[in-house]
Amino acid sequence: MSYQLWLLAGIAFALAAFSIRSLFLGKQVSARIQKQGGSPFLGHLPMEFAYWILSPFEKAATVLKLSPNFFSWACFALGLLSGIVAGFGYMSEAGLLCIVSALFDTLDGMVARARGVASDAGEVLDASIDRYTEFFFLAGLIFYYRFDSFYLFLVLTALLGSFMVSYSQAKSEAMQIEIPRGWMRRPERAAYLAGGAFLSPLLSEWIEMIYPKANFIPTAHYPLLFALFLVAVFANATAVLRFQVMYKTLKTASKK
Repeated sequence: MSYQLWLLAGIAFALAAFSIRSLFLGKQVSARIQKQGGSPFLGHLPMEFAYWILSPFEKAATVLKLSPNFFSWACFALGLLSGIVAGFGYMSEAGLLCIVSALFDTLDGMVARARGVASDAGEVLDASIDRYTEFFFLAGLIFYYRFDSFYLFLVLTALLGSFMVSYSQAKSEAMQIEIPRGWMRRPERAAYLAGGAFLSPLLSEWIEMIYPKANFIPTAHYPLLFALFLVAVFANATAVLRFQVMYKTLKTASKK
């Protein structure tokens, strides 16, 4: 059995334990997730599950008095490594590194709040590292798909959408304008891109078994391309929608 299947089995076992726990002790509700909100692409349940998985690590980090910045820089290092690995075509490994990087990204905030050391400076560091780690992975894909114009365009469009969603969020907060939550925010992008990369080799093998005579190209990594398509379309749609709302709000305010 491949390590991907072992990991998926472990996740399935943990999800079953989480479901049983919720059944007998009630649903886990995190204030942070309630504030952030879910979306059609990533609901509250998987995010609460991730928080539940990370809660023992949060408690251990609090006891050991580890700095939240430790997890931020670990996120950065793993994100950089994922981009390098993706550039050489090891998509499953790159996806796994992205997943762990995203978990560290979540842990830094959890530890900061648990230890009561959350600060504006920490948020700036966290937001900056988020942008870099996302760029590293997509830059690796750009290098990998550099000889195929269609796939390259898809990655570049996803990169544009991811940065514009983050920019629209920062701009609205600076101008104190309420904007729609939209789709393909940072958690959704991390989940889909990392998951698509991690599952690509495994799903490619299954597709080849089901359609042995099909003109299938394993190096294209179709699950990852599908994730990139979703990010490219819905992240850019969200950015456009948010800028329209900001423009109309400011236009209306200027007429008063």
